[in-house]
Amino acid sequence: MVAKSIGEYLRENGIKQTWLADRLDIPATTLNGIINGRAEMKADMFISICRILNVPPETFAKETETA
Repeated sequence: MVAKSIGEYLRENGIKQTWLADRLDIPATTLNGIINGRAEMKADMFISICRILNVPPETFAKETETA
C-alpha cells in the first residue's frame, strides 16, 4: 500500500506528519487518515507528497515479493 509506505518513509526520515500536512495545506488529521488507510489518497495528493519530499513516486511503489 502506497500510503503505508509514505508513513514508513516519514518515520524513517524523522519527518512529522504535521510538517507534511502544513505543506500540503490540509489538516494533519486528514493526512493521518490517508496514511493509516482510513481515507482515500487522490493521485494529485500523491504527486504533491512526492514533490514536497523531493522523492520519485517509485519510492513508495514497493512491490511485495511472493514465494
